Amino acid sequence: MNTIMISLRQGKGQPPKNLDPENNICLVCEHQDGTKDWWYGSNIVTNDGDIYYAQQSAYTGAGSGAGSSAPSPNFFACSAVLQNPSSADAAGSNSTNFKADNESDISNKLLTGTATASWSVQAVETGYPKANDQEADNTGKGTNVVTYKFTWTTGQINTGSTNPITGGAILATANVTSSSGNAQTITTNGKILTRWNFASPASFHKTSTDTLTLFVNHTMSGTG
Repeated sequence: MNTIMISLRQGKGQPPKNLDPENNICLVCEHQDGTKDWWYGSNIVTNDGDIYYAQQSAYTGAGSGAGSSAPSPNFFACSAVLQNPSSADAAGSNSTNFKADNESDISNKLLTGTATASWSVQAVETGYPKANDQEADNTGKGTNVVTYKFTWTTGQINTGSTNPITGGAILATANVTSSSGNAQTITTNGKILTRWNFASPASFHKTSTDTLTLFVNHTMSGTG
């Protein structure tokens, strides 16, 4: 799958025009007064993500035989985690561009909150991932595009007094433990579908009055 590192572009009040089609991440921040900021960029699908897409394309749900084996890990049921190290992660120890990274390569994961209303690791929205998304805010959608959508409400994540958010990743929900009364945990060295750093601007804050919506779009390029 052809993907590049993120280079985030910001649009205030409305999406910027003439977007680079490779900017396949669309992050929308809605403020308390209803105004929105749009940020754009590109992410890396990991080696494990490539394997997942290959397995998913051959999976039919049949009871036995060809097509009966579900992808492992199954990123169809996925969650997103954001991170806020003091400076953005360099490429992990496994690769020069995040391609071979796993959970252990993501520093300072935001694992805040002790209940559903405040947990910071968010499961993919109901109805996602989907092809040909119709959300108006998602300018990266398309008929040959798979979209993942995640939302953080005002009660989830507040970096106003800590380091700003610099990046994130998508991982299998099966590797996230969410137990009421406790902060979430993520399986050590768990595989990830994709990850990214933000750049230009390199980071941003989410406060207790902001709502974040993240669209991660993966285009099926058809290259062999």
